[in-house]
Amino acid sequence: MEWECLGILLRGRQPVVWVPARSIAGMQLKPELVPAFEAGRLLILSPFAPGKRQHQRITTALAEERNRFVGALANQIFVPHAAPNSRTLALCQSLLAAGKHLGTIHDPANQHLADLGAEYIF
Repeated sequence: MEWECLGILLRGRQPVVWVPARSIAGMQLKPELVPAFEAGRLLILSPFAPGKRQHQRITTALAEERNRFVGALANQIFVPHAAPNSRTLALCQSLLAAGKHLGTIHDPANQHLADLGAEYIF
C-alpha cells in the first residue's frame, strides 16, 4: 500500500517526503522515483545509520522506528484506522501524548481514537 500511495503522490506536482523503513545508504532508486528526485520534488530521509547490516532489510521493528520518526517530524498526522490493541493504536497514543494533532475517519470503528483525542476530519 505504501508504494501505491507514493505512486499517486508522485503523479502530482507537490513535494513529497519519503521515509523508507531501512537505511538509504547505497539504495538504488526505482526508475519511477528518478524524475521527481531529479526535479527536487522528492526528499528521501532515513533515521537509520548507514553501514549497519540490520538496517538494510525492512523489519517490523524498523517500520515502527520509522513511524515514530515521521510522527516526531510531522505537525499533523492522519490515521484512517487503528485497530484496538494494535501497534498503530500504540503509536497514535504516543503521538497524542506528545501533543500532536491526529486526524481520522468518522466511523464507529474509530471511536476509540476519538476518545483518545483524535479529530474526525472525514
